[in-house]
Amino acid sequence: MNINNNLNSMIQLEKQLEESTAKLAKLNNTSANAHDNGTNLENNQAKQDKIEPQEEVNLANEIVKQIELPIAYSVNANVVSVQNATHQALLDIKA
Repeated sequence: MNINNNLNSMIQLEKQLEESTAKLAKLNNTSANAHDNGTNLENNQAKQDKIEPQEEVNLANEIVKQIELPIAYSVNANVVSVQNATHQALLDIKA
């Protein structure tokens, strides 16, 4: 039984969730700038000139990831718990 595989998978899922959250935050910031009333138009334009070109963010895909990734993380955590219980049971039988 490889607990390390599940732990590595959990780390990857955590990174993917952080990336998805960052993309949604950028999308939110972009929307907020688009709805700005123009009072700081020069400042906003200067900030946008410094920002790298943004990648296309698909809102639906990112929301689905926000649902799927925590579930996958939880499943891997349960597998680790079952593996630990199995190891403990085997050690108890052997002793």
